[in-house]
Parts: sequence; C-alpha cells; structure tokens
Amino acid sequence: MQHSIAQALGTVAASEQLLFDLYVRLRADLRKWSNITFQTPQARMGYVGQHLTSVVTGYRGGRSGARGKDLVLPDGSYAEIKTCTRVDQLGKCNACDAPVASIEQACSECGSTKLKRNDDSKWLIGIRHDDELRQLFDPQWYYLVLFDFADFAQAADINARIYRVDPRQRGFAYCMVDYYFNIRARSTSKAPFNLWPFQLKFYLMKPELIYHSVIGAKDTISTLIFPGRDRPQPIPLPSLVEFSRASNLSDAAIDALRDRFGVRLASGSSKALCLDILQRTRLADRWSDEELADVLAEGLYRDGITGHEEWLPAQLR
Repeated sequence: MQHSIAQALGTVAASEQLLFDLYVRLRADLRKWSNITFQTPQARMGYVGQHLTSVVTGYRGGRSGARGKDLVLPDGSYAEIKTCTRVDQLGKCNACDAPVASIEQACSECGSTKLKRNDDSKWLIGIRHDDELRQLFDPQWYYLVLFDFADFAQAADINARIYRVDPRQRGFAYCMVDYYFNIRARSTSKAPFNLWPFQLKFYLMKPELIYHSVIGAKDTISTLIFPGRDRPQPIPLPSLVEFSRASNLSDAAIDALRDRFGVRLASGSSKALCLDILQRTRLADRWSDEELADVLAEGLYRDGITGHEEWLPAQLR
C-alpha cells in the first residue's frame, strides 16, 4: 500500500496512510529486526533501545520484552538494558502556557519562540521485593541507552548513546542497597529507582561509553564510537565544584575525600569552598578517577548500607 504523505485530517486516505506508516510498516520493520536481534517485536522506545544494543554489541536478546534476559552473552551470562529518551518530551510555551511538542520550534498557538523544553526523563530500575534485589547484581552488565538532543536549545540533532555499567561496582551496588532499605522503605509509592543521566549517582557507577551516534536534523547518521572499532570511553566525574548544590553529596562524602587524600579543610567551610579545594587538589595530585568514585561511594552510602552488607555482591561484603 502506498499513499501520498500529504493527506488532510479527517479523511479515509489519511487514516489509511497513518496505519501504513505507524503500524503496518513499523510492525514489518520490527519483525524483520526481531528475527535478527531476538528482541521483542513490540513498538516502544525501550524496546528500540534493546534492538540497538543487540546490534551494537552483537549479542542476541531472549525475546523477553520487559521481563527476562535482555541480552544473552556467549558464556551463558546475561545483561540488562535500560532506555531513557529525552527527545520526545512535551514542553510548554512560556508566553501563553500552551503545550509544545519537541519537534516544534515555535508555539503553535501564539507563535512565540520562548519555549520551555523538558529533559527530565531518566532510567528506571525497579526492585519490588527481596528476590529482585538479590537478582539485581546477577547480570554481567547493565547497558544504559540514552537518546537526547545534542543541543537542547535547538532540539535538532539527536545523540544516541549506550553506556555500560558493572553492577558489582561500589557506586552501583551500594546505591541499590541504600535505595531499597532506606529510600524505597520510606516511600508510599514504592516507585522504581530513578537513575538520572549526568548526575552524581550516575558518575559513581563508573559508566563507560561504548557507542555514540548522532542523528542529524535531516535524518543523517554519523557513528562516532562503536565497539570493536573504538575503545570504550570511561566517563570520569566532572569537576567536583559542579556538585556544590547536590543535596545528596553529604558532609560524610566530603569528609571521606578529605581523609583519604589528606586534604586540609578549614572547619566550618562551606560545601562550595570545600569542593573547590578538593577539585584543585585533585588536579594537582592527579587523583585516580576510579579511586575517587569509590571513595565518594563509600562516604555517600556507608551509613545507609550498614547492617545490610549481606545483600551486597560477595566481593563487596
């Protein structure tokens, strides 16, 4: 079936064109890729992330959809995939408060270009009960897929990136145990853990960027990083000063850095001043990024995981 793209709303032809473009053709393409990747043929962005990760890593899925093994690895182990898209979130017009779609460069109601775009999507990690906490550290890797705008203000070129995280790293394991026994335990909603891209907890997990492509505004695709062709890029903590307003960067975490690296901090100094001194010392003494992440994780989560060490991966107990 072929129809002209230019169709008026409220017509039979337009309804048939929509079904062909967004259902028939999409299902056909999903079935084609599902036969290759062994991922689910359902049409959701999270599942697109699974297909992409299978193709990028070369590992098939377990046809699991939301449950089961997202990637089956050659040695019999498996990996999990989480997808976050910050591309299609609904924004609003700052002039008239009308909703604004991500593809719009101006408000469709008043024509204003003063738009508020939202970029608060995150990866979700659900832990509903003890068994799921036990199983959380079983995957060999967590692959974190992220779609976002290269320039948020322009909302044109799109980054497609995949980060890889070892769940047995302190930053990941401590975070999950602390979340389950403290944050979730006090929550009435029991919502999944929100892992925000480019926030402190993300960096403490020692992510590696294994894949990066840019989808251009005219649908061009440029692949910048690809496994096998390019080395994974470790993502270090940015300047510590950037976290001066982070509510979860506790005094205990700052004290842990002070004690481990032997930095003198005047009593009563502000968080911003302490972090500035620590950052300058970090650069001067060339602190290891991996050690820095581990020390911060110890300081940040130690109180929360005390008494719950049995739930950690064996090598961290």
